[in-house]
Amino acid sequence: MIKPLNSDIPDVHTVMTIQSAVDAILQASSMDEVIYGYVIAVLDQTLPSTGNQGVTNPLSKQTADLLDMAAIQLLYIEKGIFSAFPREGVFTTLSRCERLKAINLLERLEVPLESLPEPFTNNPGLTQSMKNTITQLTFLGYYSEWTGYGSTRFNRPEYKRIEYFSIGWIQTQYPGPAFGYRDLRGFSLGDPIKGGNHHV
Repeated sequence: MIKPLNSDIPDVHTVMTIQSAVDAILQASSMDEVIYGYVIAVLDQTLPSTGNQGVTNPLSKQTADLLDMAAIQLLYIEKGIFSAFPREGVFTTLSRCERLKAINLLERLEVPLESLPEPFTNNPGLTQSMKNTITQLTFLGYYSEWTGYGSTRFNRPEYKRIEYFSIGWIQTQYPGPAFGYRDLRGFSLGDPIKGGNHHV
């Protein structure tokens, strides 16, 4: 269930970072503004993480920080550059190709686990799974009806309405839902032994 519209609005850093990840995975900028909202909404409903001071942060925020750490590690590995700049926002400065490489570092655990934000700190299983999580959520948002919900996409399920054809419907030439078509329930065939008709 996606959060309703009155949910907390993510900060600019989180939005830009998740949007940059979606852009790198999809290679389709025109839909980024729709799909990143799905990724953020689903992440924030999964598992909120708690900071050391008892402040609860949404998982999307922690994931954005994780992507920044992966970007910093990539710059260190490939260019020998070590953080002479603020940590926040590094991921968004990378090219699409570099962003994908940074995400892959998470899967290979080539990041300093002790320096990662909670709940990823010294948690190799969760860190490793985030590559697949981000990728799968991006494609789920892209190929589901999410892109067709329009202004209702953040409403609770019972209040969502299809306002546009979704990307998947357009690509598969699906004509959209139709109600009231007659249902095919079989054919009347002749039975050569009995000489009559029966319904199959």
